[in-house]
Amino acid sequence: MLLPAAAAFPANFTGFRPGARANAMGTAFSTVEGDPYAIFYNPANLTTLTNIEARFETGRRLSAATNRGEASIAYVRPLPEKRNRVVGLGLYSSRSGKTFSQDSLTAVFGDRTVLKYFQKPIYYGGGVKLLSLRYPGRNQLGLGLEAGALVGSDSGLRTALVLSDAVFGLGKTGATLTLGNSYIFNYITVLADFRVRGAYSELYFGAEYPLFNGLLHARAGKGISADGGDYMALGVGINTLPWLIDFTFSVPVKGYGSNAGYYGINAGCRFGAATFSENLVGDASRQVESFKVQVAELRNQKANLDNAIAAARVSRGILETDLTLMQVRAREMDKNLRDIEMHTLEALYIKENPKPAKRALPSPPQERWPKLHKAAAGETLRSIASKYYGNPNLWERIYEANEKSVLKGLPVEGAIFTIPPPPAPGR
Repeated sequence: MLLPAAAAFPANFTGFRPGARANAMGTAFSTVEGDPYAIFYNPANLTTLTNIEARFETGRRLSAATNRGEASIAYVRPLPEKRNRVVGLGLYSSRSGKTFSQDSLTAVFGDRTVLKYFQKPIYYGGGVKLLSLRYPGRNQLGLGLEAGALVGSDSGLRTALVLSDAVFGLGKTGATLTLGNSYIFNYITVLADFRVRGAYSELYFGAEYPLFNGLLHARAGKGISADGGDYMALGVGINTLPWLIDFTFSVPVKGYGSNAGYYGINAGCRFGAATFSENLVGDASRQVESFKVQVAELRNQKANLDNAIAAARVSRGILETDLTLMQVRAREMDKNLRDIEMHTLEALYIKENPKPAKRALPSPPQERWPKLHKAAAGETLRSIASKYYGNPNLWERIYEANEKSVLKGLPVEGAIFTIPPPPAPGR
């Protein structure tokens, strides 16, 4: 939509830009990578090109007031001594019979960098533009600046900001500020550029969809109207690397008989690039390798899950054992609690009902040990044990204490025997 709706801005010849692919997508081209016509839309995208590439285009722009023929050339070259830096040169010519002609020469560069805390590549570029306009009886020459920046995300969203057509020397500058966005959704690239120039602003949008593994690209977008002629832009690209061909054609809103739209063909070569078949095989190999990696990751995840299940089962067994032990301890504690309650009740009863005190009886005198015994004639160890212990079988106890006073198993007559204490009861 045009805000405000006016035909003055589209009718300005310096507002048109070349490129069959770009025009097929309504010139919403500020975030498109891999195309040398980024020279005319956003030089920041040049750094996405890794090969020398040259393109030529011829086309025709129709309007109710007058028709114009166009031709353009784009050439880009990566600088081997400057990593990621690409330079480009673009020539654009437009003719309207003998009433008007326009020629522009644009020289730009593109580069990229990574901010320390952003951790994403930021594409940027800039350059100069020399513009020549010729009216009947009047020639004008202007010099301008081009600059742009772009940043992308892992989700497929790309955002660009571009300053273009800041040309001085034409009486008034046609500086244009473009905010562009694109998003890849199920292989469909959806694009939208919001362009502000002077007092006018307009939204341009388009889409691109690859077919047959990228051999063809179908495109559509809102066309740039000239002198109020509205149309839908359509196009197709043929990717037969290293050769590339793009077509664009228009469907006028008021019917095919109305003069509105752009028709063009663009052809070029990407020097040193792999052929389409090589890319196809390479893509298939990369997909196979990607599937292998995914299968390996799934197997690893399955093994980790199995280990986690086994560990969970072991933990469950341990928890069940701990629960059983805790239940046993709980039962023991219940029993101990009941015993304590019984003892408490008994203690209270005894306290409330004390027994009469008993008189203590004198304890019998304790017998002193060891004792001394003088062996008499005819005595034996058994008789001595019977005399002192009341048990003749304890003779060994006397023998062990008086081994030196025993001869041939009999006590030596007159020997003094030490009688040890009897063993404790139960031993």
